[in-house]
Amino acid sequence: MSLLSPVLLPPKVKAYLSQGERFIKWDDETTTASPVILRVDPKGYYLYWTYQSKEMEFLDITSIRDTRFGKFAKIPKSQKLRDVFNMDFPDNNFLMKTLTVVSGPDMVDLTFHNFVSYKENVGKDWAEDVLALVKHPLTTNASRSTFLDKILVKLKMQLNPEGKIPVKNFFQIFPADRKRVEAALSACHLPKSKPGGAR
Repeated sequence: MSLLSPVLLPPKVKAYLSQGERFIKWDDETTTASPVILRVDPKGYYLYWTYQSKEMEFLDITSIRDTRFGKFAKIPKSQKLRDVFNMDFPDNNFLMKTLTVVSGPDMVDLTFHNFVSYKENVGKDWAEDVLALVKHPLTTNASRSTFLDKILVKLKMQLNPEGKIPVKNFFQIFPADRKRVEAALSACHLPKSKPGGAR
């Protein structure tokens, strides 16, 4: 590769981000704390977490506005959550385990996703490396084929126990185009009427 014509390479996802880490996801509004496994897909399109029930939640990397750890992360206000994390004990090292991921369509309408790791400094590593993926030039300036690949990656991560893509997932990804989705599934000779059915 010549220095005169540099090529911008896609972001590299560190192995530990793809392998995942155990965290506790907490929410002050509902005062719930749930164990999850937090991961980034190998291509760096999604930050996602899996609950013990195997339910998954996805966060598009491009919607992340900031990542925070330590004293800059959110801390629980509700006494119930403070008790869960033993925050009122003097030797508590809660801040060394925190991670807050801030997401939203703009810098005003923000959602805070709060996590606590089981080990110290894990939140710091995750905050720095996820933010590096967010700030990569190809993340915000993706090609049309990248957007199609993102859809495929998300569909493949949501396979049912038989290893097939549930039909309902197609409708979730394209909610405004139900008729087009049905036509496309029909053209491929795939079931379209069973919302719980699989490809």
